[in-house]
Amino acid sequence: MSDSRADFAALLAGGGMNYRRGFNPGEQVEARVISTRGNYVIVDVGAKDEGVVPKEFFTDDEGRLMGQTGETVTVWFVGMRQGNMVFTAKNKAQGRGESVVRKAFEAGTPIDGIVVSENKGGYQIDLAGERAFCPFSQMDIIRGKEASEYVGTRQTFLVTEYAEDERGLNILVSRRVLLERERKALREQLFAELGEGQTREGTVTRLADFGAFVDLGGAEGLIPLRELSWQRNVRPEEIVKVGDKVEVQVLHVDVGSERISLSLRALHENPWDVFVSQYREGDVLTAKILRIAPFGAFAQLMPGVDGLLSNGRLAALAKGRRIASAHEVVEEGQLLEVRVESIDERDHRIALRPVTQEEPKAELPGNDPDEDPTAWLKANASKNAAIGNNPFAGLSL
Repeated sequence: MSDSRADFAALLAGGGMNYRRGFNPGEQVEARVISTRGNYVIVDVGAKDEGVVPKEFFTDDEGRLMGQTGETVTVWFVGMRQGNMVFTAKNKAQGRGESVVRKAFEAGTPIDGIVVSENKGGYQIDLAGERAFCPFSQMDIIRGKEASEYVGTRQTFLVTEYAEDERGLNILVSRRVLLERERKALREQLFAELGEGQTREGTVTRLADFGAFVDLGGAEGLIPLRELSWQRNVRPEEIVKVGDKVEVQVLHVDVGSERISLSLRALHENPWDVFVSQYREGDVLTAKILRIAPFGAFAQLMPGVDGLLSNGRLAALAKGRRIASAHEVVEEGQLLEVRVESIDERDHRIALRPVTQEEPKAELPGNDPDEDPTAWLKANASKNAAIGNNPFAGLSL
């Protein structure tokens, strides 16, 4: 074993490690290669001091260096030795046997394992030939998958406990710890870049009575109920479901509390604007009765646009008989032909009235001598013909 490998092995054995504040064992760092001469690779890790990587832990399986001078590489912090920050470019322990697992435990580096089976409380893991246990709570950040979906898959774990008692060797592992580390780095990057008005893609993670939570990649944001849709009185599950990929607009970011407010409807055209651009007072539409209130019924003219049929207007459906409730003449879900009576663009209110067979036809315009002089003369010549001062009496038309 070379001196550098011996030193590194001694370090992994946990001999007097004094971890530098700001780097945790196993922490991933983007570093720039400064030098590859000698037994160590010198890297710039963005700290006051440079880091070192033993060359044996900076080569691939064929012995080639994993980076050249000036290139950026990914390394993992191992610990401090004689005032130097020691890193490794091999983030996963390889090989089989207890020494490999122990090495990963002492260095805090991840190690691959196969999920063999599910049992009471968690999973049995084949970890480099050793049997380990991963509790259900440590397999993922969010319990979204069925437990059986992990069985037979290869996952990356962190060894959180490596000890022996009267029952034998106990090895506990966690996948969640690694996911949370990654998520923390993503969260810091997200809040550094996030701004109000931005459009972001995310995944719906959970639903609540007051809205839907969306994972933006490192942090969750909330779409309040009113921002889910332009439609009124909708439930979150009517708009989205867990696992949906959605595009949202960032409404507000509170870095201190790490709260993010989002909107789904802001990226869709306001249906009110569409309605007023297409319809006018007097137009007839087919509407759907959405809900009944003490004073009338609300009818949907298009998704997101409702109008009110007052009890007084609904009385026309009862042949003019006064009604005490809209329930007497309509029911929720019913389709009804309605006429737009008025549009209040400022308050977004629309008054409707039902179209009935008894509805009187619109009156024809009054006679206008400028439009049709002959018709006007004929209509007025017959009026009050017996009156002496009738100017049209005896007039031949």
